[in-house]
Amino acid sequence: MGQSNTPRDGVPEDYPGRVAEFPEGRDHLVIMLIGTQGNDDASRSEFLATMLRLTALTNGPERLERGDSTDAAGLPTTTLLAYWLDPAMATAWWQSQEVTAFWQGLPLDGPAGYFYERMSVPCERFNYAAGVEDRHGSAAILPLGPSATFGYWGAYRDRLPASVDDDFACDFDTVPERSERETRQRRVSVTPPNNVCYIREGQGWGNCGAEERQIWDEKMTGVIDAWVERLGGNPAETGCLSVRDCTEIDAPTGSPIARRTQIAFLLSLGHIEQAARTDPAHLAVHGAFVKMYTEPRFTPRMHVWVEIGVMKHGEVETEYVNCHPMTGLLPYFDA
Repeated sequence: MGQSNTPRDGVPEDYPGRVAEFPEGRDHLVIMLIGTQGNDDASRSEFLATMLRLTALTNGPERLERGDSTDAAGLPTTTLLAYWLDPAMATAWWQSQEVTAFWQGLPLDGPAGYFYERMSVPCERFNYAAGVEDRHGSAAILPLGPSATFGYWGAYRDRLPASVDDDFACDFDTVPERSERETRQRRVSVTPPNNVCYIREGQGWGNCGAEERQIWDEKMTGVIDAWVERLGGNPAETGCLSVRDCTEIDAPTGSPIARRTQIAFLLSLGHIEQAARTDPAHLAVHGAFVKMYTEPRFTPRMHVWVEIGVMKHGEVETEYVNCHPMTGLLPYFDA
């Protein structure tokens, strides 16, 4: 599952590809997923209100977004996505007295579960890419520059500078068997293997005209649904350990916005490369996207973007508080 580069696959040479660039003096990105799950709306709302207040404190995230989803167990889940360009600032915030006291004080016997998954990704193993200038996710705090690494299988890998001398091979050849150990009323941390891959894909249609929105509704929404179901439902084949398919919500106001995002962890970059180039649903998404550029009837304004990080040992930290055993990375690795 290593290099899979091929010539450009339909995307025209003048495709307006944009990639993130790290400013001088910055060489890491911290992404922290902070979430709550459960059917008790009051508990989740209380947690969210407190987290929004805490993230506004000194050293809080430079960018904060929110996604609402339903997890594999059918539980409503809210995930805050916090971004920092300064790892020291992120650590200072997380270790501050008020944040620490709140997190350590979360109840183990209540109706809700809570989790965090924190990544510190060096710039040579991280990338954001899109086709328009819209700023979302890491691009909200990173400058964008032009790039031609689009439109072929292997472009994800080529956009990671470390791929020149690192094949990002995982410690495991196959996805470990899922384990349903007891995790309720407990605090559990797991350590993922070398080169686990984080990927966040997003789609925004707020700036689209009527014709492009029709294409989204008729050609892309259903196949994205099928792609997400395929990823989460077949971990042994896709390498997908966890996927959260989220409706995006404006974090401060709680209002829905015209965006959708999929947040996933995979056993390796090679697994998502293999799945993306062979799965019929993903090929259908790719085909509809390419057609908008090769047979243009309008100027595309759909914000389709992706950010990817490949992490080594010690670059991912997790904790699951009173969560069900299928949450996130819990089922796969030693606690």
